[in-house]
Amino acid sequence: MENNLSQKILIDTDLGDDIDDAAALIMALNSPELEIVGITTVYLDTVKRAQMVLELCSKYGRNDIPVCAGYGRAIIERADQGAQPTQYEVLEENRESQIVTECDGPEFIIRQVKKYPDLIIVAIGCMTNLAIAFYRAPEIMKQARIVAMGGVFLNSSLEWNIICDPEAARIVMDYAGQLEMFGLDVTKYCRIPDDFMTQLCPEDNERMQYFKKGVRIFQEKTGYSCTFHDVLVIAYLLDSTVAEMEQDDFTVELAGARTRGSIVFNTNAYDINKDVRKKFYYAKSIDVEKFMKMVKERIF
Repeated sequence: MENNLSQKILIDTDLGDDIDDAAALIMALNSPELEIVGITTVYLDTVKRAQMVLELCSKYGRNDIPVCAGYGRAIIERADQGAQPTQYEVLEENRESQIVTECDGPEFIIRQVKKYPDLIIVAIGCMTNLAIAFYRAPEIMKQARIVAMGGVFLNSSLEWNIICDPEAARIVMDYAGQLEMFGLDVTKYCRIPDDFMTQLCPEDNERMQYFKKGVRIFQEKTGYSCTFHDVLVIAYLLDSTVAEMEQDDFTVELAGARTRGSIVFNTNAYDINKDVRKKFYYAKSIDVEKFMKMVKERIF
């Protein structure tokens, strides 16, 4: 669980709906300790999401990062692939020509894992791309360290990234070689007050005004507050002391009428001293003050 600076990461994201994906990408772009070797998009209209990723990267002068559109449909439930992301109106140009087209999202992920043995996959959307990559190349994918936002670990509540494709999450959680997850039970404390958001988006900062436009559209369309769920994953890669992690073994419930997509223990509750050999870690708590300080320093 040590920090590894100058680490290569691949971001798998559903950027374009909740504003936290964009904030997470901005923090990663602003952090020289992290080298982004690629970005894949997942869920519904992944081409439109990829265009939004390209445009945000271009605001930070990073047109060199390859972006690949992944799977828009869940493994079993066939969603409407054409649905627009919430914030698609922020797009200023059509950047489809820059999207990687010689392979799909899962194949792109497999290639990057093969190329970079120490790669960290940052999963901040549903896990469809990752699950398909595991299906195609399980031994290669087991080499990758995956750090993800998703699920709820302290009770049986449901969470968006998991319920969008529960079967995909089940595959990743059952077969990943090393998986660290941040559930909604801790990321909910990453809520950004309005006055703090104003500080992050000064009027004279063109890039952050672009981000603020996405915030406004997101809030107008959903009525939700801004909570930087996915940003916590990037903050953890920069400073692991921002979260308290615990090792255990979990899986995803698929059969229950009310619990499909919930996270459940895979260990025996009768055991007093559990011998957990699987490299599965989940966040029990976070240092909110430290997290907010990192956001202020890295997102601008």
